[in-house]
Amino acid sequence: MAFVSRRKELGILNAALSTCRRGPSRTIVVAGGAGAGKSALLHAFTEQAMAAGAIVLSAQGRAVAADPPISLFHQLAAQISAALPEGQPTPSSSTMQFATALPRLADDGAVVICVDDVQEIPWSQLDFLLQTITRHRNRRILLIVADCPHPLHRESPAKADLRHPNVQRIQLDPLDQHGVSEMIAAEAERPHRRWVRLLHHLSGGNPLLLSALLEDFTTSDMKLPPTGMERSAELAMYGQAVMSVLHRSGPTAVEIAQLMSVLGDSASSDLLSQMSGISSSLIDPQLATLQLSGVIDGMSFRHRTARQAVLADLDPSVRTELHKRAAAAQYGAGAPATEVAPHLLAARDMEEPWQRTVLRNAAETAIGEEDTRLAVKCLELALEGCPEGADRIEIFMRLALITLRVNPTAVEARYLPELLEAFQSGTMPATACDGLADLLFGCGRLEEAFTVLQKQGAETSAGDVRAGDHPNIAWLWAWSSFRSPTLPDDQPGTPAGQAPHESATALFRTSEGSFLIGDRDDWATAAENLLEVSALSDATVWSLSSAVKALIITDRLESAWRWCERLVKESAAREAPGWQAVFALLQALVALRQGKLAAGLACVRLVQEVITERSSAMACATESTLAALHIESGRYDEAARVFAKPVPPSWEKSVYWLSYLRARGCLLLATNRPHAALSDFLRIGKLAERFHVDHPTLVPWRLFAAEAWLSLGHPKQAAHVLAEHTARGPRKVGRNHAMALRLQAELAEPHERPRVLLKAVREFHGSGDRPELARTLIDLGETLWALGHRTWAVQARRMAVQIARSCLHDAPPTPQEGAGQPPAPPPAPHEQLTRAERRVAGLVAQGLTNRQVAGRLHITVSTVEQHLTRIYQKLGITHRREIDTHLGTRTA
Repeated sequence: MAFVSRRKELGILNAALSTCRRGPSRTIVVAGGAGAGKSALLHAFTEQAMAAGAIVLSAQGRAVAADPPISLFHQLAAQISAALPEGQPTPSSSTMQFATALPRLADDGAVVICVDDVQEIPWSQLDFLLQTITRHRNRRILLIVADCPHPLHRESPAKADLRHPNVQRIQLDPLDQHGVSEMIAAEAERPHRRWVRLLHHLSGGNPLLLSALLEDFTTSDMKLPPTGMERSAELAMYGQAVMSVLHRSGPTAVEIAQLMSVLGDSASSDLLSQMSGISSSLIDPQLATLQLSGVIDGMSFRHRTARQAVLADLDPSVRTELHKRAAAAQYGAGAPATEVAPHLLAARDMEEPWQRTVLRNAAETAIGEEDTRLAVKCLELALEGCPEGADRIEIFMRLALITLRVNPTAVEARYLPELLEAFQSGTMPATACDGLADLLFGCGRLEEAFTVLQKQGAETSAGDVRAGDHPNIAWLWAWSSFRSPTLPDDQPGTPAGQAPHESATALFRTSEGSFLIGDRDDWATAAENLLEVSALSDATVWSLSSAVKALIITDRLESAWRWCERLVKESAAREAPGWQAVFALLQALVALRQGKLAAGLACVRLVQEVITERSSAMACATESTLAALHIESGRYDEAARVFAKPVPPSWEKSVYWLSYLRARGCLLLATNRPHAALSDFLRIGKLAERFHVDHPTLVPWRLFAAEAWLSLGHPKQAAHVLAEHTARGPRKVGRNHAMALRLQAELAEPHERPRVLLKAVREFHGSGDRPELARTLIDLGETLWALGHRTWAVQARRMAVQIARSCLHDAPPTPQEGAGQPPAPPPAPHEQLTRAERRVAGLVAQGLTNRQVAGRLHITVSTVEQHLTRIYQKLGITHRREIDTHLGTRTA
């Protein structure tokens, strides 16, 4: 370590030596904190003293305190054995050897005795040294001791003598910025002023700490300003130097630093006193010593490495005990739960009820600050020490809802089984039932959800619901479609003559209208209102999800897409990948309807990054959506790979299993296996009834079955299920109605089919379902072609191809809501190609030129051109290359 900025102090010592040469003896105390440069000053002075001919004796207080110890006089006597009187017996003790030899040494010249770390020397040895020098006060003896005072050490008489007025004191204060700059320049190079400020702050002007920092930053170019990363760097040498300074400052300093490292930013004089048992009046001087040594600034370590070094030096059992004491002290002082909880987490201590309360409060605060991981840690620890009972279930429920933010699959696998067990055993508090129903709906486990709702419906009166409330739309969905044959009509709370599901629907009816009962515009408005007024939280995530589903079912696809996009972004910003997966999956469903196939696949990939456990219900929904997107894109092999994977048994307990069967049936139908497809569709119907969602608006499985029956050539069975669908779903608008119309067209007389298909085209256009619109236009084109209206058939097919291509390339959909009109229906054609025109068109389609066509038909070129003009007009084309495609067949 370079010796800098101590020229004044060195001059005082040299002047004292000059005075001492003329007598009498003198004593100088060099005081300063650990690492202040006392040893460096003594070393520099002794070199100069020896060069000037003085006899120098040195001793180390740390050697006296070592194990085994080397006494002060043993060290001194070993250096003066040659000065013992000849011909006399050598004293047996080193103390007497020193006392005997010292006068002879002083007779030969000035004697300098330097004792470093005098605070470590027992008062008896120090007292004898002082008394010896006092007896020879007229001799040329200069005693210099370096003292690093321990404020809590009891003062001995000998140390009191060091404070005698005749004793000169030199105080080594921390280096100022000029001294820091000198030391940096001596070690490295002339530094930038910002480096000087930074290193002065980190070291507190302590030369030992500054030297360690220079070693840590040895690769840094200090001519350039620091980058700002230095404050967060790992400073290994600095950490070792901090520990050295603390241990030199005494055991109490180490203890105080340990307590501060555990308390962190919460450290205060009162807390340190309470944890250590040392009175505040004695704590403050010790803190002042640590501040003077440069380790702390106020009540904080100057760099995080210092705190880390102190913590690492602690034995794990000691650290645990300190965290326990810190938690109790802070709790007793009324500290916030967020300051107490980290100590409980570090100590894993859950012996008292107040600790659970602190952890639960800290978890809620952490959730408010979007720190999900801390909230989970707090609740998991609270759960460890919580006995069986309502508190445990409430903590478990809160954990489940919070974990949903991060990993929805963990909720289903880890939390739902115990929560269901508590519900079935009757130990679940009523306040937790709402959350349980939400989780069950989110996992698609409707049967268990209905059980929870059924019990709550029996225990709740209509008066408990306030007018204008926005209940969970998932609940409205469930209750409005609820048909339970096991629920008796005379159930308590159900008016006589009123069906149970009717009372339940009335119970959850809002001022805007109920879910399936009422106008679809009211239904969509209620969903929009819920999305507008509800902030995304653990309590609303499934409500918002259900509201988006309501928009999808009511064909408000643009609105649903916007809300999904907003909620996915908000979830990502709040570091809630679980929520992000929930809304990204809904966004993929919207993309599937709109024909944004590439965007839908991107949404599915996002979900798959979160949902990694295939046994979860959300994995079932994800793979179903993925397969459906592949099918719409015509990638049947990719869809088949999805269905080739083994099916976890848990999927079949979830309502998402219906989506899986639907997608698989569609693939089977597309690959010409209608019998297997029909089996899947009929199975959907049975499960929809079992899950109490057999409503055409929710699960239009009869439409799928009708399509399969038609593919099998059984129009009567198709007509039967279509009629049943229409009877159960009274709404004559929207996507489902358009799907029914498209299928009814196949059952209608040929001349009636265009009219029915045109209605379907309008409905699909209004619903925003582009893939279904393209399919319907294909059907329309084939029907018109069969009826001889080939011009308009070609136009319908051309529009279908354009829509299909836009789906594959994710082109923006046609404006749906409030803007634009559906494609103009092709009117009945008034003109058809004449026989002569067909002959010309057939030859042109084969690639012949106008002159070749004229030669083949024995007509003029001008006549050929006139025929082509009329052909272009009738077919609605502009180039001869399009004749082959739009004519549909080649005629000679």
